[in-house]
Amino acid sequence: MPERGPDFGPTSGAADARAGAAGARAGASPLLTVAGVSKRFRGLLAVADASIDVRAGEIVALIGPNGAGKTTLFNLIAGSLAPDSGSVRFAGREIAGERADRVCAAGIGRTFQLVKPFADMSVIENAMVGGFRGTADRERARDRAARALQALDMWTLRDRPASSLTLPDRKRLEVARALATEPTMLLLDEVMAGLRPTETDLMVAAFRKLNADHGITILLIEHVMRAVMALAQRVYVLHHGQIIAQGTPQQVTRDPRVLESYLGSGGVH
Repeated sequence: MPERGPDFGPTSGAADARAGAAGARAGASPLLTVAGVSKRFRGLLAVADASIDVRAGEIVALIGPNGAGKTTLFNLIAGSLAPDSGSVRFAGREIAGERADRVCAAGIGRTFQLVKPFADMSVIENAMVGGFRGTADRERARDRAARALQALDMWTLRDRPASSLTLPDRKRLEVARALATEPTMLLLDEVMAGLRPTETDLMVAAFRKLNADHGITILLIEHVMRAVMALAQRVYVLHHGQIIAQGTPQQVTRDPRVLESYLGSGGVH
């Protein structure tokens, strides 16, 4: 086993997404385009005609108050939910309404807000759950998991039981499991919630490295503005299911609508 694995290269499941990413970098259409997506739960319009796009190689943040519809929008992208209307295109392919496993095979990996590793399994066995995406080959799954753990500086923890991990390490393991699916894009759902500032900074550094060294495109939901300001090139703000602002972190944190609905009069310093 080499000390560091190779780049997260194209696999049969994500080859089209890799080609789409290369096209997006060359100035073609965005890697991910969400256009006019809506989702209603009985009387509640959780997402209302929301549109976002993410270019290959970008780190983009989705922020907004609790209950704004951010995780619902993630679920619509990742295949956990089907939109009532609108389009979700990834690497030039329509994926709206596709099953979550097919969206994952297309090249989108995701994390969840509630971090629940398999406590009686080791760290590498937990990461292998993602590594089995599209294969029953245990060695291939282990290799994927090993490379994911190495990329997140968790290789030395590989044989420890997941139940022994600290909260920051459980958060990293959640990311490793998604990364082991060999995605083109990661959807990160509040992975820095509950972390101390120093722990947040370490996570920020890890995501910068994934983005820079492995070319992973990242769309993240985050309340920790310290992380958003440090990571994101662009930010979308969701409120009552609608996109109310978009732009650079500096632009959105000065937007009166964002200050009123989310950040408050103090803004971000």
